Amino acid sequence: MNLTEEFDRRKPWVTKFTIDGIDFGGSFDAFSDARISQFFESFPRGGKILELGSLEGGHSFALARNAAVEKVLAVEARKESIEKAEFVQGLLKDDKVEFVEADLEKTDLTEFGEFDAVFCSGLLYHLPEPWKLIEQCQKLSPNIFIWTQYACETEAEKFSGGFRGKWYQESGLSDPLSGVSKYSFWLSLGSLISLLTTNGYKRINIIQNDLSHPHGCAVTLSAKKQD
Repeated sequence: MNLTEEFDRRKPWVTKFTIDGIDFGGSFDAFSDARISQFFESFPRGGKILELGSLEGGHSFALARNAAVEKVLAVEARKESIEKAEFVQGLLKDDKVEFVEADLEKTDLTEFGEFDAVFCSGLLYHLPEPWKLIEQCQKLSPNIFIWTQYACETEAEKFSGGFRGKWYQESGLSDPLSGVSKYSFWLSLGSLISLLTTNGYKRINIIQNDLSHPHGCAVTLSAKKQD
């Protein structure tokens, strides 16, 4: 197999994958992403992980590489992204990750069972009703790790679902880094914390609050129902 041709045939790529010491795909290095180590610092037991919005599987495989992880169920809305991920999965000979095609705005996540933790990175702020996702998550896991953009205080002038934030125009299905709906609702940080605590996640640890992110305010946090 000519890997250069195979990766080129599946372009464009977002994620970089290193196969036998050679880099292929895009520029984003998910395996070196600080969010992976931050997740395991928060939830070192690993176990069964539900990943929401897996894109091409970079974070999925990085999570699965940890010896404490038994399984990663990776949910992604775009069939093309899953096909790329499963192609890479064969190259990496990974047997811990299972990819599922599902629209997270419509899917009943409880159908997937219970998990030790949820990994939700780069997904929440792409949803028009992000509170519905958290309401589902609290039914299937006592632990959740979130990285998301949020509405800075000076921008959080709108209300939706009883929460404060702002509306954001998405790019649609053609953009793998976009939400699938036309608009998403970015919660304010206060609304996000209120949403989590209301759904039973009483122990919230803000790992990083990035006010200088190039695309707007961003937060990394872990939330638990108990110690």
